[in-house]
Amino acid sequence: MPSLEAVDRLRERGALDLAAVVTQPDRPGDRGRLTVPAVKVRALAFGVPVLQPERIDEAALHEIMSLRPELLVWAAYGNRIPRTLLASVNGRAVNVHASLLPRWRGAAPIAHAILAGDGETGVTLMEGTAALDEGPILAQERALIGEAESAGDLTRRLALLGAGLLERELPRYIAGELEAAPQDGSLATLAPKLTSQDGELDFSRPADELARRVRAFTPEPGAWTTFRGDRLVVGGASVSGGTPKEHGALEFHDGWPEVAAGAGWLRLELVRPAGKRTMTGEDWARGLRGIGGARLPS
Repeated sequence: MPSLEAVDRLRERGALDLAAVVTQPDRPGDRGRLTVPAVKVRALAFGVPVLQPERIDEAALHEIMSLRPELLVWAAYGNRIPRTLLASVNGRAVNVHASLLPRWRGAAPIAHAILAGDGETGVTLMEGTAALDEGPILAQERALIGEAESAGDLTRRLALLGAGLLERELPRYIAGELEAAPQDGSLATLAPKLTSQDGELDFSRPADELARRVRAFTPEPGAWTTFRGDRLVVGGASVSGGTPKEHGALEFHDGWPEVAAGAGWLRLELVRPAGKRTMTGEDWARGLRGIGGARLPS
């Protein structure tokens, strides 16, 4: 969304024309209602045509190319851009990516940066190619990762950073003033899409690693364990000290639920029990009865 707003600001300044916006289709949401992508809502507010193909197949390709675009710009689109479409604009294409490429090529760069314990990430403006996140680098901007920052928080921050980079550098790209530097493929790391199953917490792992997993999977697809047979989503956690116990042991320390990990204890700061709202771990703990000897998962 911020990148779309950056392009629209450039349009208002006369730096370019915006022929159309391509985004994901409307999807079924709660109670069967269609959820409209925020990008679509914003583009229509700008008075820009919106295309929503499931994927860029032959029909979608024909529709896009009928607009005679001279430049392609995309950010977090989620579909590959066909070579035919890139060729139609003579390779004049720009992609905003939320990592310092070539580190974390793929669909989930922010989550993987947090999972790996990276202290720094950033945004890359690269020349778009048909290969996944392998295009030459046009510009980058770095950002520190906060020690308690979730993937959701970092996503919002990098979206603004990337939009600023795009707004500043796209006119220079159009004017031929940016020199593209090839990526060093030997330094590439991959960031594949994460699933809900990947969010399961393994308490044989160190507490600091589990805390990073919670941050990386918040808000989606969610880190979780089970308690008394039901899924317990953990939306916030921190590392706590304490006497070593068998991993998975659940105890209350100063009113907070903490779980013994492979090293250290994991304090559950925000949880969402099955069928309930998100609450503090302290509130959840007050509602529990008879948990002596309890374990997670259970």
